[in-house]
Amino acid sequence: MIGKIKNILRKSIFYKVYKDLSSKIAASTFWHPSKQLILIGVTWTDGKSTTSNMIHKILNDNLGKTALFTTVNQKFWNIELPNNYKMTNVSAWKTQEFLKQAVEEGCKYCVLEVSSHWIDQKRVANIYFDAAVLTNITPEHLDYHKNLIEYANTKKKLFQWVIENKNWLGIGILNKDDEFWKEWLEELPLKVALSYWIYSTAQFKAENIKESLDWTYFELKYLNQNYPVNLKLPGLFNVYNALAAISLAFALKVPIEKSIKSLEELEPIKGRVNKIYDKNKKATFIVDYAHTPNALKSVLELLKKVKNNWRLIVVFGAPGMRDQYKRPKMWEIVDKYADIIILTDDDPDKEDRFKIIEQVKKGIKRDIWDNFWILPERKEAVHLAYDIAKEWDIILIAWKWHEEVQLTNHWKIKYSDLQTIKNLVNGN
Repeated sequence: MIGKIKNILRKSIFYKVYKDLSSKIAASTFWHPSKQLILIGVTWTDGKSTTSNMIHKILNDNLGKTALFTTVNQKFWNIELPNNYKMTNVSAWKTQEFLKQAVEEGCKYCVLEVSSHWIDQKRVANIYFDAAVLTNITPEHLDYHKNLIEYANTKKKLFQWVIENKNWLGIGILNKDDEFWKEWLEELPLKVALSYWIYSTAQFKAENIKESLDWTYFELKYLNQNYPVNLKLPGLFNVYNALAAISLAFALKVPIEKSIKSLEELEPIKGRVNKIYDKNKKATFIVDYAHTPNALKSVLELLKKVKNNWRLIVVFGAPGMRDQYKRPKMWEIVDKYADIIILTDDDPDKEDRFKIIEQVKKGIKRDIWDNFWILPERKEAVHLAYDIAKEWDIILIAWKWHEEVQLTNHWKIKYSDLQTIKNLVNGN
């Protein structure tokens, strides 16, 4: 109920006028720093942080000092800082302050991960974008947006801001595998519009894809030339992310070969299919921020491919105060792919933790104790997964990724999936 009231207030015209005015004042206070940067906005449902980091790596290596702000991290050139706000986009004041600092650090380029909430609530008035990147739109935040069309139209505004920028480069990068790309390409008068695809013809296309838990190989095809790409990042989803990053860099005149070299040096992003191998059990733990049905399905499909005849154990829960429609859908996906399921808390926050578990449980067709356990305490759930793991099992700990706090029904506590697993593996 509290979440619904908050969303109603945040979508009200008064709230948006307030945020619009606040954004304008913040931009003026910091002397419009975005005008002094070539600013790239990255928006979609899944993969924003990874693709933003990929773009940062390429531009920073080849075009000069580049700043970065994502859900996971902040960067000024090669200096990395954590994002401890537990959100993609912060207030207009903090955003303008970040952009001002980027200018002061001598950055010429800046990559911002942009959420639909940030766009809809007008927190970004007077931020001037030169390029926009989008790969896919799948159902997300439908507790806030009325439906998928409204959600998509909100994201389209980022491309419209690129067009409205008077000193525009006018760059738009779109995924032809996504259902919205053709409509957007026809509607938006972009100066430079590039597309990429895996399953059919596009300007940038991936072929001969090979996957493992440690790497991904594919051949990038452009103008009848093939470029081999070896990523240290696993999964088909990272092929999409790489194509988006290479396309954007190409629009900024970075040669394809140089973009590939930068991406091949990129280490895995924190919280994205991070692997911890237990030498004693000979089992593999995976921590991943799979928080949408599409993202969860992508990770589980990858793990299913590489697990051979061994078991896949999944520890997962749904956060409170977030769209409830996807809870049973995500667990239907888990039920399909997992050999063993452990349902637990995520961040229940102010929503009743046991009601969340009951909603999620509706998507699971197997009975309790039939390779299915419910253990609300998250740390205990991870311990159970460790205890039942056998040689060569793969254990996916989903959603909370690298976060170091948990929002319980009572208060915020210090907790980390990653640290809990490391302690178990090291015998602590």
